[in-house]
Amino acid sequence: MSIRVIIGSSNEKVSRQLGQFLIENGFNVIAETKDGYELLRRVNTVYPDLVIVDYSMRGISGYEISEVLISEKTCPVVALLSSNEMHYFVNLSQEPTFAPLIKPCNKKILLHTIEFLVKTSKSIYKLENEVASLKDRKDKGELISKAKKLLIENMELTEEEAHRRIQKQSMDKGISMIKIAEAIILMYDD
Repeated sequence: MSIRVIIGSSNEKVSRQLGQFLIENGFNVIAETKDGYELLRRVNTVYPDLVIVDYSMRGISGYEISEVLISEKTCPVVALLSSNEMHYFVNLSQEPTFAPLIKPCNKKILLHTIEFLVKTSKSIYKLENEVASLKDRKDKGELISKAKKLLIENMELTEEEAHRRIQKQSMDKGISMIKIAEAIILMYDD
């Protein structure tokens, strides 16, 4: 599967040449636009793997676009900049899913940067999802433990009996053990 790219540039000639170059190198250019707001609309409609953006765009600058996409973890961004525009991107340069490149940039460097950013962002998003999942499981485990503790204290059950009671109510009522635990906590917790 090829990498899906949206190009944002106020210069149609640059946009067209960049698009052609990317297509020749196996990328799928799914949109080209001169307007920053249009670029953001398209990103939120087609969910590209990467955005390549110039600093000067109509409506909203390449910096603001980059900031939105990076902060919302939408997709990685390559910003094509002149050397005097680089200072605008200082705070974004520390982001692992952002890469500023000075124009004119070497084609090989551009290709490697794109591949590296896409690969890095996929790894980062996967790890973030795993961390969120582990945190969610930990939180659910803590809720069930708290409910068991309340059952032990209030009904004089063993830990195993409390666990079985939560499990049985969950099965009997056809709802998750978490919902049963929450109900128990609401009932007994002061």
